[in-house]
Amino acid sequence: MTVAASALLTLAALLAAALTLARGRLVAVTVRGYSMSPTLMPGDRILLLRGRRRVATGRVAVVVAPHPEHGWRTPTGAAPESSDAWDGWYVKRVAAVAGEPVPRWAGRCPGTHVPPGMLVLLGEQPGSRDSKQLGYCPEDKLIGTVLFRLRAAAARSTL
Repeated sequence: MTVAASALLTLAALLAAALTLARGRLVAVTVRGYSMSPTLMPGDRILLLRGRRRVATGRVAVVVAPHPEHGWRTPTGAAPESSDAWDGWYVKRVAAVAGEPVPRWAGRCPGTHVPPGMLVLLGEQPGSRDSKQLGYCPEDKLIGTVLFRLRAAAARSTL
């Protein structure tokens, strides 16, 4: 076997190993709704990295949608996993993470600094349902962070 063939085989093996590791950690998500416009529009496809490793202020994150009545808190008496099944996922910008000052607009978030294990989330539209109405989002509701947009929504005709 030549050196070039050996190098190519090694590269292929490394690529296969990387794809196997990434398979469960990368998820393509289709955006629905206008809460993150103009950054993200309905129909945009985004690539999500599952887990909490990359969460930081300014990043766009995907979280479990809040319960219609209880927000991100698990309703009393409900099994923890049942609180994750209310209405899909929310795409929001991380406005503050644990230890950072609570933004002034986040009136439902008590205290001066974000407590451990909590996030402050913000949609880009004024009427967005986020920490303004719901308070802190527990980090355990974080599904992952957006790496980049895979595909923009198709332009709509104006007939």
